[in-house]
Amino acid sequence: MGEFKVHRVRFFNYVPSGIRCVAYNNQSNRLAVSRTDGTVEIYNLSANYFQEKFFPGHESRGTEALCWAKGQRLFSAGLNGEIIEYDLQALNIKYAIDAFGGPIWSMAVSPCGSQLLVGCEDGSVKLLQITPDKIQFERNFDRQKSRILSLSWHPSGTHIAAGSIDYISVFDVKSGSAVHKMLVDRQYMGVSKRKCIIWGVAFLSDGTVISVDSAGKVQFWDSATGTLVKNHLIANADVQSIAVSDQEDSFVVGTAEGTVFHFQLVSVTSSSSEKQWVRTKPFQHHTHDVRAVAHSPTALISGGTDTHLVIRPLMEKVEVKNYDAALRKITFPHRRLISCSKKRHLLLFQFAHHLELWRLGSTVATGTVESMCLLAVSPDGNWLAASGTSAGVHVYNVKHLKLHCTVPAYNFPVTALAIAPSTNNLVIAHSDQQVFEYSIPEKKYTEWSRTIQKQGFHYLWLQRDTPITHISFHPKRPMHILLHDAYMFCIIDKSLPLPNDKTLLYNPLPPTNESDVIRRRTAHAFKISKIYKPLLFMDLLDERTLVAVERPLDDIIAQLPPPIKKKKFGT
Repeated sequence: MGEFKVHRVRFFNYVPSGIRCVAYNNQSNRLAVSRTDGTVEIYNLSANYFQEKFFPGHESRGTEALCWAKGQRLFSAGLNGEIIEYDLQALNIKYAIDAFGGPIWSMAVSPCGSQLLVGCEDGSVKLLQITPDKIQFERNFDRQKSRILSLSWHPSGTHIAAGSIDYISVFDVKSGSAVHKMLVDRQYMGVSKRKCIIWGVAFLSDGTVISVDSAGKVQFWDSATGTLVKNHLIANADVQSIAVSDQEDSFVVGTAEGTVFHFQLVSVTSSSSEKQWVRTKPFQHHTHDVRAVAHSPTALISGGTDTHLVIRPLMEKVEVKNYDAALRKITFPHRRLISCSKKRHLLLFQFAHHLELWRLGSTVATGTVESMCLLAVSPDGNWLAASGTSAGVHVYNVKHLKLHCTVPAYNFPVTALAIAPSTNNLVIAHSDQQVFEYSIPEKKYTEWSRTIQKQGFHYLWLQRDTPITHISFHPKRPMHILLHDAYMFCIIDKSLPLPNDKTLLYNPLPPTNESDVIRRRTAHAFKISKIYKPLLFMDLLDERTLVAVERPLDDIIAQLPPPIKKKKFGT
């Protein structure tokens, strides 16, 4: 790999926004995530959990609810009182409509996907019809005395449950009238609280309504009689979110203590057909409030104030016990946030609403400019490679201003691309960790790329769970490709043989002598370093100097609001 002088940068003061809502789409196996700054992200769970799209947020647009409708349509609503539909192709807001009920706290799509419910600050529940190109107001349900904080449809579409402050209402959809009002006990650990906030409700097909509230309770209600059936006290703080599986045999809840609880419907005895809800698994993967949860067929998904998106596979649902069964924690965007001017020794940092330009060796920002998109320009200025929202890559002739060629389609999204200076070969990284090299002049894959696709990458390389976000090249060594993800930096030497699955891919221990150094340099093509992490950017300034930008997680946590303190035994 060689020796380099490294500029180790840790002054990129990037703090991801906390997660407010998540919505899982079972048809497309995609997850929508909204953050506290109004940003909405789309993750393709089939493409190695890659963040394939995102919509920038705005300080005036605080999202409180997010849901998918029929036809892969995505809606959000928030405290500005507007309902927003997103254009997933053009990657912009399609339209925004005022619901005229004040701030919107909750939203739910009907089981058939053609109707939309919103719960408002003024106590109104509004029903809207989803038309092919917009949404249209249909009618109001009976107004309640307090804001509507949570909503859930019965799977038949005939009734809905609405959570407010101190009570849960059950409405008949046809008439719009409340047929039951179920009062929630304000008692918490033997002490009466002033209010009990119903943060989430779930309406099951057998008529059971499950509620979670600010008193730390998970409660089961009979919607036919309006009575409490069972009560679980699971936390010393708010239970803030709930999500139920499509089969209604399990559900997940998140608490303000950072704990996620899993409930399952199990038989009372091995020979009995009677079943009951049992709390089976608690998970502590968060440090702060778990504001949102989702339940996919094979995993529990959670997010909250600590900014992490955590995906916990259900081992009993995973058919093959391989790397797909491992816990995933996504913290940073799957795109490059940093650019480097090598000649001028400048770094450009991209934040949510501004950019900062820094000079290496200085501690003062020197200006701000506009944001950028995923493009690659050849060093000679003749070629431009562009990747859109799909997995395709188009190459344009800059001098003639026309399309030169299109790289053959691939099933997984592009995470990074770059054009080599001497050969004009385009190197492309995809979310499934595959790397391709495409000759722009010859309009075909290079022999090296064909060889590596024929042999296949090392299994440890393919099991990495963070995408490659940057690719560059050594100015004096045309056979070297430099690339990195959040947890490793790699130099690929195309002149050396490729590693097979029996080869040691990583070298965890430092070399012991000079012969060991030579052996490692010539063993195989992949030279990997894991010294710098989390690594947001790494590139060559010159042939002997690297710049590495890190963002330690402890620095991010230090800037978050303090978590709820738990009293430990003996303190």
